[in-house]
Amino acid sequence: MDQDEGMSSYWGGALTVNGEAEQLALAKLFQEYGTSRGMKKNAYIFRSEEESQEIYFVQDGLVKISQFAQEGQSITLFLRQKGEVFGAAEVLTGQKRQRYARCITDSCILSIPTSQFTGLLKSHPDALYALAVANAHRLLQTQRYVETLISRPVAWRLAQLLIQLGARVGKETVVTLSLTHEELSFVIGCSRQTVTETLGRWRDEGSIRYEKKRVVIHDTDEFQQHL
Repeated sequence: MDQDEGMSSYWGGALTVNGEAEQLALAKLFQEYGTSRGMKKNAYIFRSEEESQEIYFVQDGLVKISQFAQEGQSITLFLRQKGEVFGAAEVLTGQKRQRYARCITDSCILSIPTSQFTGLLKSHPDALYALAVANAHRLLQTQRYVETLISRPVAWRLAQLLIQLGARVGKETVVTLSLTHEELSFVIGCSRQTVTETLGRWRDEGSIRYEKKRVVIHDTDEFQQHL
């Protein structure tokens, strides 16, 4: 596994270039048949134990899929970005929601009712195939995620997550932090203190500029090479 492999391989992210056709097929389905709703930051899209009544597509924004641990702690399992479908697993298996979905930023979400969605898949084989490909990608992502938590150091995991969430501008990567340090720690499997200390160390070394909710990685390629 190469260190510069995109973060979409681990914590979500729209399909890679190899899956562009499938991604477009799902986007077309939701744009044609879905209902659009604008949702504010921190708004819940669905909650645990709710009936699974709709399937969703991120037209714009960022969504976290989380669950509560026994101690009541919220653990972020996946991030869903622009161009991704979510909420399909419980619908297709006839289960209630196992987790909750919440907007990390102001988002635009498209939704299709469960009963309509299953019918659309039968009449749109390209979308059915696209969903199967997306689910296969996610299975691989989950396997890589487990491997990453076991084999990769925390600094590497945090760096790759920031790069995924950021926008590349020349050599720099600019990240507007929508996640708190605690939420970042839940995603990469470490303590909040470790996230804070790692960001502070990178800032002291001059690798990043970090102020409030904004991180700028000065030279992204060099930064990754020295992790």
